[in-house]
Amino acid sequence: MNQYFFVLGTNHSLCKVDIINTLLKTDPDFKILEASQEVLIIETNYKLNTKKLIGNLGSAIKIGLVFKKYDLSSLAHQIGKETKNKLFLNFFTIKADRFAVSVYDGGAGFKSLNKTFFESLKISKILKKKLSLKFLSTKTRKIASFLVDKSNLLNDGFELVLVSGKNGIYLGKTEAIQDYKGYSLRDYGRPQRDSRSGMISPKLAKIMINLAEKDKDMAFLDPFCGSGTFLQELILLGFKNIIGSDIEQKSIDSTNQNLNWLFENFPVDKKNYKINTFKSDVLNLSNRLASNSIDAIVTEPFLGSSKSKYFSLPEIKGEIEKLSKLYIDAFSQFKIVLKNDGVIVIILPVFKHKENFYQLEIINKIISLGFEKVEFINSKQKSVGLLKLNITKRGSIIFFHPGQTVSREIFVFEKIKKD
Repeated sequence: MNQYFFVLGTNHSLCKVDIINTLLKTDPDFKILEASQEVLIIETNYKLNTKKLIGNLGSAIKIGLVFKKYDLSSLAHQIGKETKNKLFLNFFTIKADRFAVSVYDGGAGFKSLNKTFFESLKISKILKKKLSLKFLSTKTRKIASFLVDKSNLLNDGFELVLVSGKNGIYLGKTEAIQDYKGYSLRDYGRPQRDSRSGMISPKLAKIMINLAEKDKDMAFLDPFCGSGTFLQELILLGFKNIIGSDIEQKSIDSTNQNLNWLFENFPVDKKNYKINTFKSDVLNLSNRLASNSIDAIVTEPFLGSSKSKYFSLPEIKGEIEKLSKLYIDAFSQFKIVLKNDGVIVIILPVFKHKENFYQLEIINKIISLGFEKVEFINSKQKSVGLLKLNITKRGSIIFFHPGQTVSREIFVFEKIKKD
């Protein structure tokens, strides 16, 4: 059995959903051991290709392999004894001349985390002395992934990771880190990016694409493509049949420029993809696309007027009224162009005024059009309760940052099959 830890990115619920659903495709029998807002630990019969896996995920900051689980009491002493163990040395120190240590909360609580951190300081001194390794010290309990990369720890050293879990302290090492350079380049380095049409991050776009759970040869549509974020992530994930539309010609031009730039700067061959971009109001989609031709729609529609200051309550109610009509009309078009069992992964806006949140009350209307909400993870999956997902009563996950006046509410819908 192999145990792996996943260090989670922003919004632990979405991250866990992304990881669990991706793993289920190849290993329906893996087991969830620990889950917190920082880390997910699983056990599987298979050996994971962590470098490939982290490239397919939009959620994991780091993926690592667990060596062993220990009791918290006398943790440093136990690991000190391991320095004479060949298995330990082979696991961590082959070709290594340096190391760093990170400590993560696996769900055991503050006291355990705090004690684990102090034990990690002792462990660092022991490994440095007994194994003659250079220690890369940081003032925090966890080292950032870019420092793991900058220090070349994956090749000439190792990042020793301690996870304070409810069932013990998991000791392991990082095997793969997120491609932070690539994400930053696709977000900020592409030729066309503006605050109105390009605000969704490549990471979130990738998570939403994964939520559709469709095969690589199936047709994907983003009917609010903006500057093409969803399309570029679809390309890099290997989806071959990609369609983007937008009401503004400027957005289509920006998308095309960004996609041409993508093919020039990333290892993907344009000849292998069928890509169609065109200007269209979402209300005219059924005039531009054949009925029952699309397998999945992944999109972030217009989320409302851009404001530098907070919305007043009357302004929020006005935005909700306008956007509700737009979204319902869009779903009416989606129903026509989607295949039976076609999936929609979509963002709805959530407005905050003082301490209250205001949402688009359109879910029942969407359902009445012939859709059903899809659970983020099948409730029959073993140990799913351990994940402690923040799912709203509406069946959504809200993605927000402190201080935002408009947040993102993510839903998955499926077109109901006809008899």
